[in-house]
Amino acid sequence: APMPGVVVLGMHRSGTSMLSGLLVKGFGYETGGPLIGASFDNEKGFYERIDVVLQNDEFMSAQNIGWSYNVIDYDSEKAMHHKDQGKITFNEGKKALKFLNHPNIRHTPYLQKDPRMCICLPTWLELLDEKPAVLF
Repeated sequence: APMPGVVVLGMHRSGTSMLSGLLVKGFGYETGGPLIGASFDNEKGFYERIDVVLQNDEFMSAQNIGWSYNVIDYDSEKAMHHKDQGKITFNEGKKALKFLNHPNIRHTPYLQKDPRMCICLPTWLELLDEKPAVLF
């Protein structure tokens, strides 16, 4: 049976990197990559896939939304329509789904974490073959 993934939801500075680190380092959950690198304010890393972050930015940008403004206006159906009609490239999303939808390339469940998922998760749920566990 395929091993489902885990999506860690939470806003910036809310402990999601700490929880993700525990699941990755302590329990072996896989993030794939490449990941956003560590920084002065998060020295142990963010555990965020660059392709997912960029795809979420593209979903939101097409609707004049950013992680810090107009988030209440996000429309998951509109995001899927933009993808299906080619109004967004979805290039980064394709890269992410190659990992997230193919459990045979992983030995353990995946871990997906990006604060933008608090906004974009309904869109990703339509794109994922298996529904993940969601930790909030």
